This record gives sequence, structure tokens and C-alpha cells, in this order.
Amino acid sequence: MTGITSTPSPFDGLPSAVAGLEPPRTAFAALPAAVRRELRVDQVGELVAVRLYDGALAGSRAPDVRRFAAGHRRIERAHLALFEAYLPREARSRLGGFWRLAGWLLGWVPARLGPAALYAVVAGVERWVDGHYARQIALVRRLAPDPELLRVLEACRNDEARHAEDAEELYPDAPWWARVLAGVAVGCSRAGVVVARWV
Repeated sequence: MTGITSTPSPFDGLPSAVAGLEPPRTAFAALPAAVRRELRVDQVGELVAVRLYDGALAGSRAPDVRRFAAGHRRIERAHLALFEAYLPREARSRLGGFWRLAGWLLGWVPARLGPAALYAVVAGVERWVDGHYARQIALVRRLAPDPELLRVLEACRNDEARHAEDAEELYPDAPWWARVLAGVAVGCSRAGVVVARWV
């Protein structure tokens, strides 16, 4: 396909920004309710991200796509482990099964449509997640300026921005239909955040 690079994923094998970080020592229950809701969203988001790359691996046999998905999945698993170590089970979303399926489909569908679709979806969603983390960081600084929590959020944000850059480098000129699909994926992400805050 025209426009797709044939080089290995530039992010493959690079260390995550969360490497070496531990969950914050501040008790989760001591945080303001608004911050607790945002952290529930983050746990859901990282679960969906892991499942997205699971779906991409199930949907594609292209070596570059599989290298891309496997490299990113390793990072998302590190993010998810941090949030799951910090959030008590009862504080997490009650829709775990739904999020797992939604994430898998978010990766499998574009992977079946080809590299252009997958890279466009990852670039679009990760750009949006970058901004979402930025807004969360501003909220935490205002309501609960815990340095350890901020370090975790900032590290996750840095990784997501690099994931977006990775996808954009691999397919810089996505066709219109792939951009439309990415827009739908971003819309689903926005809706998911609203649901995850409360359920």
C-alpha cells in the first residue's frame, strides 16, 4: 500500500516512561472524589488499550503491524499494572467485560481493514488520550497535588504521545476513510470516559 513505511516500529523495544515507577503511596480513599473517578477512567483506558493491541494482533498477520502492536502492548500492560496495583478492586469500573470486548474490537476491526486503518485509529486515539491525560494532570495539580501520582500520570501521558507519533510516522498520509474511522474511535473513547467515571 502506498504511504506505509516498511521499517520496524520506531517504538519497538524502547523503554516505557513508567519504567521503575511504583504506585503512589497516598491512600486511594484519601483522594478527592473527582480524582478517584479520573483514576477509574485511567484504569479502564489502559485496559482498553491492552485489549486494542490484542485485537490488532488477532486481526493482522502483517509483520510490521504485529511488531507495532506487540511493542505498544508491552507499554500499555505496564501502565495497566500500575493502575491496578493502586486502585482497590471495588473502586474499578463494574463494566470490565464490556471494556475488554470494546477494546478488542477497537483493534481487531481496523487491523482487518489493513495497516492504514490501524495506524490511523491508534494515532487518533492516542492523540486524544494525550490531551485527556493533560487535562487530568491539571485537575490533580489543583485538587490533590501528590508528586508520585503526578509522576505516574505524566509518564503515561509521555508514552501515549510517543505511541501517536509512532503511528503517524508509519503512515503519515492516511486516506480519508481511515481518518473517518479514527474519528469514530475517538468519539467512542470520549463516550467511554463519561461512562467509566460513574459505572
